[in-house]
Amino acid sequence: MSSYQPGIPTGTVNLDQDYKNIQKNFQQLDTSFGIDHVTFSNQTPQNGYHESIHFNPVSTTTTNPPNNQPLSHSTSPPSLPPLVPGYGQLFSSTINDGVTVDNSLYFLTGNDLLLQLTRNFQPVSSTNGYTFLPGGIIAAWGKKQIILSPGASGTITFPTVSSNPVFSNVFNVFTLVEYNSSVATPSSTSSMTISIDTFTLTKTSFSWFAGGSGGSYRGFYWIALGN
Repeated sequence: MSSYQPGIPTGTVNLDQDYKNIQKNFQQLDTSFGIDHVTFSNQTPQNGYHESIHFNPVSTTTTNPPNNQPLSHSTSPPSLPPLVPGYGQLFSSTINDGVTVDNSLYFLTGNDLLLQLTRNFQPVSSTNGYTFLPGGIIAAWGKKQIILSPGASGTITFPTVSSNPVFSNVFNVFTLVEYNSSVATPSSTSSMTISIDTFTLTKTSFSWFAGGSGGSYRGFYWIALGN
């Protein structure tokens, strides 16, 4: 494979002799541009279109060590690209946030606001699953299938990724009891609540307690938010 030759045409060689080197340079430019693009020489309306985008990571786990989120201008060397006032920047960084080492996508605004667009795990779409939201927030959810009675209690364990907790911190947990209308419909004298023991709330689990009355409740749903 030929390589690009700088200084062509030389200005000292006649074009009837130098044209082959010029042709080789154009061919090499076409080949290089063809990486991630439809080539210049492609004779279709998609000439020059992107096929994919490859980012060189702005920072690595050397400049952004484990659990050192978010990225920062103040690390040495910086784990963020230099600020360009008035212009947004899309970039990737290799991160290790205690879940797994991988690349994440970020957007840095011209006012120096950093938005994390992806996380380094694959979302799970199921009754018990988890996902990420722009800004680096993680949401996990699930359903506890159990015939609830007053005084019932237990523990919910949050999901893991590669044997690591999906959460670094948990901000809130919400619960909603479920009833089975084929058995009975809750009334003013039949109610059930699920309380969270905040003392037990960690990045891996929480304990719950059922209060109230009634026997028509078949379990509860829960949602946790964190990062």
